[in-house]
Amino acid sequence: MHTQNSINLTFLNLKGFDTSTLTGLNAALHWLKTTDADCLMHGEGTGDPFDIMVGEMRRPMLIASVEEAITTLKKE
Repeated sequence: MHTQNSINLTFLNLKGFDTSTLTGLNAALHWLKTTDADCLMHGEGTGDPFDIMVGEMRRPMLIASVEEAITTLKKE
């Protein structure tokens, strides 16, 4: 079964982050906090205002997934 967290982490893997390590997760977290919202969509950014709006809505969900994964890894 796929959870929203696993889907979000898969998205970050596709963007080139190793979500199985603290280093990769911390890099993804930094990127999520600083990147243009257009980059938070699948594919290349197009500058489309709708994609930017949706990217901004996705940002907190993606950050929450990464923070949860970091917490989980630190417990292991």
